[in-house]
Amino acid sequence: MRRRDRHDDDLELFELLANLEELAETTRIPALLCRLLEIYGLKSVAYLGSGITAQPGQGPYLAVTYSDDWVDHYKAQRFVDVDPAVQIGMRRMLPIDWDTFDRRDNNVRRLFGEAAEFGLGRRGISLPVHGQHGDRALVSITSDASDRDWRHLRLHYMRDFQLLALHMHQAILRREGQRIDTASLSPRERECLLWVAEGKTAWETAVILGLSEHTVRCYLESARHKLGAANNTHAVNKAGKASLLSQLP
Repeated sequence: MRRRDRHDDDLELFELLANLEELAETTRIPALLCRLLEIYGLKSVAYLGSGITAQPGQGPYLAVTYSDDWVDHYKAQRFVDVDPAVQIGMRRMLPIDWDTFDRRDNNVRRLFGEAAEFGLGRRGISLPVHGQHGDRALVSITSDASDRDWRHLRLHYMRDFQLLALHMHQAILRREGQRIDTASLSPRERECLLWVAEGKTAWETAVILGLSEHTVRCYLESARHKLGAANNTHAVNKAGKASLLSQLP
């Protein structure tokens, strides 16, 4: 498998995140998952959400690229009760590599064995999302990458899909009519983003604001994290759409 250039990866991720909201509104979610499947060369992508709709009694929100046969078999065998990706993933905060799951349990071993037979891929990662109003989600991806390729790809997938999972969850919440709280940026974070929007480097921004370059980079990193942005350009784009750059004192 050819390793892509890091700049190309960043550009592709930025474009995906920038367009995800529009794609989610104009495309059925399963079709969006299929697009991610193609872009990243994965075997499967799945989204499982709870607390998505405001209507009482609604079950989990599920969108997958799995075959109908596997979904029916999974439900019939009640694999959800033993699936560590779900049982552990919905409680965790950090991504989980499926290689870390304890396969000594016969039911768990059977689950992954039969999943492979249905073409789900030998390796997987689950990425949890915890919303601010009790909503939660789990995005799981699988691959048939070799041991050598997986060592590189798992880091690439974890980096990209932590952001993609968050944005996908927010897009689905919006589709279901749920309120999305706007990120709150500090005055310094907004100032640093504003100067980035004006084309200034971190060093130039530091000179203008009378701060160290390290401090400016910390403010920018914090702003990117709060906004769920892939890079500074994406952070400026998201902050601008939320009118955060006009809130300076």
